[in-house]
Amino acid sequence: MMGRTAEALFWIGRYAERAENHARLIDVYYHIREDKEGSGSEAWGRLIDTIGDRAAFTEQYGSFSEQNVLYYITLDKNNANSLLACTNHARTNLRNIREKMPCELWDILNGLYLWMREKDVRDITNDSPHLFYRYVRDSLSMFQGAATSVMPRQNEWHFVEAGRYLERAENLLRLLQSLCGELAKEEIPSYPLMLSVLKSVSGYESYRKAYADTVNLTTIMQFLMLSETFPRSVAYAFLALERSLSGIQLEDMTLDHEVRKVAKLAGRVTANLACMDESDTQSGKLESALQALRDSCNVMGLRMAKVFFPSREEVIA
Repeated sequence: MMGRTAEALFWIGRYAERAENHARLIDVYYHIREDKEGSGSEAWGRLIDTIGDRAAFTEQYGSFSEQNVLYYITLDKNNANSLLACTNHARTNLRNIREKMPCELWDILNGLYLWMREKDVRDITNDSPHLFYRYVRDSLSMFQGAATSVMPRQNEWHFVEAGRYLERAENLLRLLQSLCGELAKEEIPSYPLMLSVLKSVSGYESYRKAYADTVNLTTIMQFLMLSETFPRSVAYAFLALERSLSGIQLEDMTLDHEVRKVAKLAGRVTANLACMDESDTQSGKLESALQALRDSCNVMGLRMAKVFFPSREEVIA
């Protein structure tokens, strides 16, 4: 497999997952804003801090109004992490290797991009922001479902999945760090905030099956970090990442050895997560644990870039 093909596949997975996760995260902040803060600028400022660049936003827009923020994180082509930009990046990478990928994937991703490209921020606010972001999320879920249904389990599949699960782990860790920060400030009631986080990863029903009516920070952190059966937990993401990397089979022994090293790093993180207990998910140790896991994600991403695609640098969220 050529390096540029591996690069395109890896970043198709990352950008598609990033767009879906950002759509979910934006929905979370809508829940938070409605529960506590009305239309206050501080809620929008935190959203920019989470998935954008505050300095770049302030220079371009000045005030944290609802329309400015929604345009910046959703439709602004100059913001590399906006939903439109992430979808376009994934689409561009897919277009470059269309002959190697099922046509269903192009139809879904191209359709979503063309639909979003025609939208204005008023189309989001005049109807229902929840419906808009749900459509984006559902379209990207359909993209993943089509890939799961029709892609042969060969190198192409494993590269896409490796990018997807690395991005999923990183985005979930960022979300959990945001949750810890909000709870530490005690500006928002913890109960509605935590329910919003669970619903943002479609984990509310699965959580209730595991913990019934118990809703507190410790059990939610345990579930989202350590569950090996819930597909959007940190532990599951690293398990799937290790599995995807291990599935890559390369004729070049040097490249194959490098991939095995990244897979071993993912396995080491998985083992460390398996050793965590309730005390490690409580406030005193939680922040440092989350940051250490994010550092591991960065290391794995950089190693993959160094091995397969050193010629250019994609956008790290």
